[in-house]
Amino acid sequence: MFRLLLALGLISILSGACAIAQSNFAALRVADGFDFPLGAPNGDGYYKSRGFMVNGHLGEDWVSLDGPGKVFGAPVCTIGSGVVTLARDFRRAWGNVVVIRHVYLEDSQTRYIDSLYAHLDKILVAEGQPVGRGQQIGNVGNAHGLYAPHLHFEIHKNLSIGVVHTLFAGDLTNYYVPTGFIETHRTLRSSSQWLIATVAYVMPSFPGIPAHPPFRNNMAARLAAAADAKKRSWGFIGSLGTKLP
Repeated sequence: MFRLLLALGLISILSGACAIAQSNFAALRVADGFDFPLGAPNGDGYYKSRGFMVNGHLGEDWVSLDGPGKVFGAPVCTIGSGVVTLARDFRRAWGNVVVIRHVYLEDSQTRYIDSLYAHLDKILVAEGQPVGRGQQIGNVGNAHGLYAPHLHFEIHKNLSIGVVHTLFAGDLTNYYVPTGFIETHRTLRSSSQWLIATVAYVMPSFPGIPAHPPFRNNMAARLAAAADAKKRSWGFIGSLGTKLP
């Protein structure tokens, strides 16, 4: 029972404060496969208006088949089960962004990715929140009027990227082509295991980017505080992929 509570608490350890560097932990259920973020599960009614380009556009832009502007407000869903690691309004070129950490099994190996959903009109999840495959996490927006409405969608191999592209090579060592990844990972071997993953991002240096909404004065925050007090004795510091029963 204590280990279950500890796992639930670790899900919500992520801090709501803005910082140059952010390092915490997330407890993850193994994903059983991945779907498309719009028109889930198969992307019905949507298409890519702009694709992935090495050293250029590092994600995909998705819009509606019904015509320009029709995608605004459409529900955006997580591609697979995971934990929200960023949910903030980064303003500037990003607008509202959600990043989700996923773990999955492939070729008898445990693998991790981050999925990023940007330019959202609304964020419907909080940092540290566990999410299920196909769960709505926000709505398509336009980055506060900066762009025509669309979903900017990325999948990261490099788990340090977060929203800072400039520190990492814009190539396939750090990123997946999103559609290609999803099409080859629709169905995966499931597992009931919990795994602990280290979450560490370099954050943008401009100030005033609070978590949205922050965890305060609720059960998730209390569990996180209790887990934080115990984690040293459990040896989770610096671990990646530690298994919980």
